[in-house]
Amino acid sequence: MEVLLLALCLGLLAATCVLLWMLFARLQRLEGRLAELGSLAFLPDRVQALAKELEALTVDDLRRDLDQLHQDLVRLEDTVSVPLVAATPPSRVQSVRALITRHLREEGYLSVVILSEDVALEQNPAEVEVQAMRRGCQVHGVVQVVDDAIAEVRFDPSYMTFP
Repeated sequence: MEVLLLALCLGLLAATCVLLWMLFARLQRLEGRLAELGSLAFLPDRVQALAKELEALTVDDLRRDLDQLHQDLVRLEDTVSVPLVAATPPSRVQSVRALITRHLREEGYLSVVILSEDVALEQNPAEVEVQAMRRGCQVHGVVQVVDDAIAEVRFDPSYMTFP
């Protein structure tokens, strides 16, 4: 009987050792995974710093920055549309293209495409055919230029052409 009890105790001891070894191995794998996530310990600090920066931003600051970007883009557009050589003034075609593009962009039109030929742009009262996008709607129309100034803009949205 004592031998049977001793065998049972040894069996239970062996089973306990196997279970402890399996538990230890599983715990080691879990610690390895947690060590990989250790870099996330600073995440709350980073989120808090980001929240403070977002609170510091105001709509007026963003609006002012966007206005400055718009002015910079207009200056850049003027620079690109006029040749760098000061001895030769820009041609009528170049100045009319720049004038129309700048005017339509100020009015909120995007993707301005001048469809008229250069011959039509050289005339003094010029009727220039233009295609542009505004608020997701494609428009097509005519811009009238008289003496280096926009006289009239007539656009028809694309949905007006459908039956």
